[in-house]
Amino acid sequence: MNLLLQLMWVAVPVIVSGLVHLMVLKLDLLPGLRALPIDGGATFRGRRVFGDNKTWRGAVVTIAMVTASAWALARLNDCCIDLPTLTPFAELHPIAWGFLLGTGYIVAELPNSFAKRQLGIGPGKSGQGFVGRLFWVVDQVDSLAGMLLFTWPFWHPSGWLVLLLFVIMLVAHPIAAWVMVLAGLKKRVG
Repeated sequence: MNLLLQLMWVAVPVIVSGLVHLMVLKLDLLPGLRALPIDGGATFRGRRVFGDNKTWRGAVVTIAMVTASAWALARLNDCCIDLPTLTPFAELHPIAWGFLLGTGYIVAELPNSFAKRQLGIGPGKSGQGFVGRLFWVVDQVDSLAGMLLFTWPFWHPSGWLVLLLFVIMLVAHPIAAWVMVLAGLKKRVG
């Protein structure tokens, strides 16, 4: 139980960010940032680098909300709840912790998008056959890999904890996609 409570330092900021991002998408907030793809429309070998679905709106909302949520969680921990320490850095520097989590989340999704665009796989799709299954798995865990990489200077989780996080992400991402389908923001879960 202690381990699951420690994971709240990672999970709560990401979940809150995802819920806010869902609201931003549903209400079409920040339309100016929605119109700005991260790749600026650039192409490589005649194909988009990341595509229109990777926008500055998603990056800004995710990073800002993960950061704000990490800060709020640390404040709640100071006054009202007592979460076991995941890493002292998260408690002592929650804004930096949140920024690293959020930035890692966004940056780690880009190589997968790049690879799919270069293989002619459209945004939100995984592809067919073995490649499709491989991209489906990568889609579930790429953001976690980025968060682990970006927080590595301050947090060295055990191999068991990393494995647990990857298993959780393999379950949580499809559930989040299902919620997005129900909200009319996606056409399919996989």
